[in-house]
Amino acid sequence: MFVKGFDQLNKDMFEECGGKAAHLGELTNLKLRVPNGFTVLGDAYYHHLKTNNLASSIDAIARSIEFDDFKDLENKTKQIRDLIMAAPVPSEIEREITEHYGKLSQTPNPSVAVRSSVAVKESPVSSFPGMMDTFHYIRGADNVVEKVRECWASVWSARAAFARRSKGLDYTKAVIAPTIQLMVDSEVAGVLFTVNPITGAKDEIVIESNWGLGETVVCGKCQSDFYVLTKSPVKLKDKKIAKKYETYIQAEGGGAKWAEVAAEKVAQPTLSEAQLEELCRVACLIESHYGCHQDIEWAFEHGNLYVLQARKAKAGGE
Repeated sequence: MFVKGFDQLNKDMFEECGGKAAHLGELTNLKLRVPNGFTVLGDAYYHHLKTNNLASSIDAIARSIEFDDFKDLENKTKQIRDLIMAAPVPSEIEREITEHYGKLSQTPNPSVAVRSSVAVKESPVSSFPGMMDTFHYIRGADNVVEKVRECWASVWSARAAFARRSKGLDYTKAVIAPTIQLMVDSEVAGVLFTVNPITGAKDEIVIESNWGLGETVVCGKCQSDFYVLTKSPVKLKDKKIAKKYETYIQAEGGGAKWAEVAAEKVAQPTLSEAQLEELCRVACLIESHYGCHQDIEWAFEHGNLYVLQARKAKAGGE
């Protein structure tokens, strides 16, 4: 078995499916509103390498990388990515991906997001935020399989290779588990922390939000609305409404694109009081379940709140 649905995963399975997928499984089994999805298990990546006899070639290139020479790092990691991309995905993996994709929705060829879920075996590391590839509005089984292979290749981005090296992590123990989820075509999305990441205040929730997909917030390219709320009772403590000129939305023909925000929405708050309260309620539930502060990605589509990701948050000063 190379593929598992979210309902078959839990938070303790990160060495099998990476941190993102493990927590999506945990949140799904908490009966929260998580977009339906599945993950291609970490072993599938190594099966791809073995079936196509890539391991020794990758090892030879990896051992020759001069990490102090940025050009050499870029060139050699690209060589490895090219090897992974040129090799055909094993038919048994492709078949499982196709079967699971076909069961995701009653709508034929639904739009999905394909994200990388990562970890390092024999290590507490279960995420490399921003290091691996993410793809939006992907349709059709063949395209999903292609994006899975691109996620595999992204384990050898120059940034990811350098990060592993700097942390003393063995690349042969890297877990890369592409995760496929039904696309949430969000009107507003963002991130939330159940501890104030600036001050370390544990009784506060900090929310950043923007129009469109959550990448509008996490990429750092745009200004976002900023809210601080107390947990008990839930009360708005501070807010800063930004002028939001750009958003990240669905593009015609697939994928996503940057677009201008309609003039009347530039200075308009992205979240209502009711939405802020719902975010706080769900965030406190997740924090209570895990027993630690949480960093949560979320989105509203047609007024419904979806939880897209959760991981342990760092308090201010950590």
